[in-house]
Amino acid sequence: MKKILLFLFLSIIIINFSQIKIKKENILLIQNSNSWIMNEIVDEFESKLSYSYNVYKEDKNEDYNLKIVFSEDASKNNVRILASFDGTVLDLSEKIKDNEEWVKKFTIKVLEKISFNRFFYSKQWDFLQLTYWDGVDEYPSMSPDGNKIIFISDRYIGNRNIWGYDFMENKYISIPLNFSSEYFPNITEDGSFVFQSSLYGKWDVLIYNPELESIKRISDDSYNAYTPYYHKGNVYFSAEERNGKSWTEIYKYNIIEDNIEKITSLKDTFKFRPVVFKNKIIFQMINPTNGQNNIYMLEKNKIIPLIFSDQNEVDPYVYKNYIVYSKLEKGYYKISLYDVKNKKEFCLTSDIYDDAFYPYVYNNIVLFSLYYKNGEPDIFAVRLP
Repeated sequence: MKKILLFLFLSIIIINFSQIKIKKENILLIQNSNSWIMNEIVDEFESKLSYSYNVYKEDKNEDYNLKIVFSEDASKNNVRILASFDGTVLDLSEKIKDNEEWVKKFTIKVLEKISFNRFFYSKQWDFLQLTYWDGVDEYPSMSPDGNKIIFISDRYIGNRNIWGYDFMENKYISIPLNFSSEYFPNITEDGSFVFQSSLYGKWDVLIYNPELESIKRISDDSYNAYTPYYHKGNVYFSAEERNGKSWTEIYKYNIIEDNIEKITSLKDTFKFRPVVFKNKIIFQMINPTNGQNNIYMLEKNKIIPLIFSDQNEVDPYVYKNYIVYSKLEKGYYKISLYDVKNKKEFCLTSDIYDDAFYPYVYNNIVLFSLYYKNGEPDIFAVRLP
């Protein structure tokens, strides 16, 4: 009887994953002023929303997931935005500045505040665009308590720095390091940030404590270090080694004990993106014979192939009994989910015909970067069943 129930449970899981369909939601834009600046604002909203939503500017008696009302107080030179979804109403107002740059910045800020609130408070969405910046937003991550989202963005003077949003404080967060670029951000339980940075003239793994405003370099000062991953007091990362040739190995740094341990040893291979999966280490490795990226597992000090094909599997992450990653499929990089036990694969973004990278899973939500409209990436999310 237990075997039958287990089979039925697994069948339900497989059916649910295989039936994931990404479709646009419906949004209604209601304009209560016909001034030049209001027309500019509404047009910019429509342009930004058109990728993820079916945008309506007249009520067609559709089932709308989101409604946005635009009003203007000419006496105070204010624009007022009322956004309603799932019984929640957000009131967002600001002084008007009659220029194109302000319209763009205002639109991005309002749309992101709406999306961040929907992401955190609502369960009535399955596919959600979180950021709308015209430049780069990539490498999403969440704080362990789920109260913050962080990512890499070039919003600050064009460099890639850590940005994010504090859901509880309802405000943006950032670490504006002026003379470096950052990648692969993580947050620890005490609110420190772990990331890859060029601050010291090469690629290093750093820990930044925002309360103390202190930076600690945990990687070696001689060679490059990449792709940090934080997990329960430890930082796993890839570090370069050289002996006539160059390759990388995976290292583990314990924050409390302040010590570092080398956990792989295989020359002539480049290993990146380590993650912990049931006390084993999963990582992406380049096959030196053909240049393909695949996903491998370190088990009992042996490196064995886990997800291996000619479709370039990259960016592994862990969700319960599954590995989530990006792979090349039908001309685009798709986010896929692999059932390790049953050796079955499910494509989570099969309905998206743009490149999707850098998946991160929090609870049952997959965050990823999507390079859409032939432009720079934004952060999107898909809810798992």
